Amino acid sequence: MKKTLLLLAVFVPVALAAQNTPDSLQKWKISGVTSLTLNQASFSNWTSGGENSVAVSALGKLFADYTHGNFSNNNALTLKYGMLKKESDDHARKSEDLIELISQFNQKFSKDWSATGQLNFNTQFANGYTYPDDSTVVSKFMSPAYLTIAPGLLYKPVEYFSILMTPITARTIFVLDQDLADVGAYGVDAATYDSIDGVRVKTDDGKNVKLKLGAFVEFYFKKEIKTDLTLESRLNLFYNYLQDDNLPDDKLPLDLNWQTFFNYKLNKWFSANLFVHVAYMPGDVFIDRDVLSGKNKPLPNEKLQLLQTFGLGFAYNF
Repeated sequence: MKKTLLLLAVFVPVALAAQNTPDSLQKWKISGVTSLTLNQASFSNWTSGGENSVAVSALGKLFADYTHGNFSNNNALTLKYGMLKKESDDHARKSEDLIELISQFNQKFSKDWSATGQLNFNTQFANGYTYPDDSTVVSKFMSPAYLTIAPGLLYKPVEYFSILMTPITARTIFVLDQDLADVGAYGVDAATYDSIDGVRVKTDDGKNVKLKLGAFVEFYFKKEIKTDLTLESRLNLFYNYLQDDNLPDDKLPLDLNWQTFFNYKLNKWFSANLFVHVAYMPGDVFIDRDVLSGKNKPLPNEKLQLLQTFGLGFAYNF
């Protein structure tokens, strides 16, 4: 029931935003897309094998843009949540989970350039696990969460493409769950321990917040590349000026976050969408039951992370 409510929490609020806009908000340009997709597979005496399964996912993307003279404010809210249930599983698994808010304030001073300030915030709705172990929580709401504040310059030569450049950017990592913070999950400083009479004793809690200062560049593209087919892509690069204890000295302290979204409108009520998320976060560490129990030390995740989802189902674009 709780997970069903999460799906509705993603789909309903964004759909409601498409209703009649009050007079006080007429200066705003509101747009977005909502989708609800269901996938099902069933096998009976199938020689090649297979497993019965059902999956459901909800997506909501809401854009709110305001322009007055040379000033503009652009906002984008993305909500995603999905579940997968296989016949061999006792419970449904989470397949995707994202809360992301981006707000940008621009003051244009020439044809293509603006002074800008951008705020990025992202976290997730529900607990995450390292399946098939569904008893060890490795992530949850606000663990982690990322807040990036980036003042700088925006280059926008055309309406559908822009580059944000900020030489000094503050990125804050939040890990509010103390068990995860104690092992240094997601780059925060881990707890310290001492041995007293052969017993491992925690002397200081892990930090729940970590601040990074660095340079930030964002490339953004959004355009209807053909009739009813929209491409939106956002690539973020963050170079950390400060020493990261989780990162080996020979590794470049560069975080990469690249999200690409294709939405093809089949008709008024149905659409197909493809979401690809690529991330490289070398300061992150792998978390599992042995790490949380103190049996093993966390190891940095130096590999490229990839998430891809495809959905075909009910949708409403506005």
